[in-house]
Amino acid sequence: MVSLALEKWRKMANITVKDLIRLIPSGFKAENAENVQTNIQIIATGSDGGEWVVKIKESKCSVEDGLMDNPDFTLTAETDNIIKMFLGELDPLRAYMQGKISFKGRIKQALALTNLFTTDRAFYESLL
Repeated sequence: MVSLALEKWRKMANITVKDLIRLIPSGFKAENAENVQTNIQIIATGSDGGEWVVKIKESKCSVEDGLMDNPDFTLTAETDNIIKMFLGELDPLRAYMQGKISFKGRIKQALALTNLFTTDRAFYESLL
């Protein structure tokens, strides 16, 4: 019999960027988003990659598949690095400086948004 903890670990070990992107609105911290309005293009390259738009407006967050004309900024990275960043295992500024992720747009604005999403691995585990 497989323990519940082991089963959750297996789910997290197999989490895809698509799974994680789908959960972004659940991990959104609306209380930190007052007066924030932005559109973020996420481009995940490599295995199981994809393109999504994260929209933040009126303290709400939504995710749509695809590309957007003229987003406020674009985050491009390998799927593994996006997963690590959202799970708090990869610091966004350090990843940017090391070339693991790239931004198009205002980097300062992009980094300011990091406090709008939880990076608590246990939180995401509970949703899988």
